[in-house]
Amino acid sequence: MKLQENFDDKFIDMAIALNVVDDLENYLIEDLERIEKLELKTRIFGKIMKMDIELHSLMSAIDCEEEKAEQIASFLEKELRKKERNLTVAAIITGAIVGVGTGFILAADNSRNDWPEYIGIAGGLTEVFLGLSILRLDKRVAIRHSKNILRDVYESEDRPAYFPPSTWYYFNSKNNNNQEVSLKDQLLERWEAYNMNDEGVAILFSDGGEYSPELLKSRSEMLDQLESQISLISKDLLYFLNKIEAIN
Repeated sequence: MKLQENFDDKFIDMAIALNVVDDLENYLIEDLERIEKLELKTRIFGKIMKMDIELHSLMSAIDCEEEKAEQIASFLEKELRKKERNLTVAAIITGAIVGVGTGFILAADNSRNDWPEYIGIAGGLTEVFLGLSILRLDKRVAIRHSKNILRDVYESEDRPAYFPPSTWYYFNSKNNNNQEVSLKDQLLERWEAYNMNDEGVAILFSDGGEYSPELLKSRSEMLDQLESQISLISKDLLYFLNKIEAIN
């Protein structure tokens, strides 16, 4: 096979993804007519351009999902901080009122009076309640994503409808790098390093659920990593294009 004699595994694997192996082998024929060579080159370049457009379209869609997760997480965190601040202020005011009220009663009446104790107990209980409320603050939001790209990448062996065939092939291939580990498997190894609990995994890789700010951040980071892996395909496509242009 002429391709194996002239090019590396990365180049050949991209040729397979683009379905241009036969065209390339014909293009390498030395005594090929100039017009035939031009037709082959035009066809190959057309497929390169198509894959490039598909890659950027997919990355844009992933980026939109990532931005959405980041924005919702930021909103939830602001709401939590606002509630925490309000409860803290309420606890401070309660403590001040108890202190001032007790002082006034003691100053007005030095005889035996149980009211200072009652006020102290009530104020203490209120402060405990407010403190526990701060600790138990939990803001979640229900998010549905029936078309879940994280799940499709993590679980699916078959190509999702929105994943271009050429991209899906190259993403799953183990023949385009020295480690012989596919871009998909590299990504899954990073995801598994998150050590999320079963509840988090169930939400991230399902049709959706009750998201906390932390889980939304995890979703955003995972989408960002997926986009980065897809961008590596774009770099390899540019490498392939440069090799084609270097052929005389």
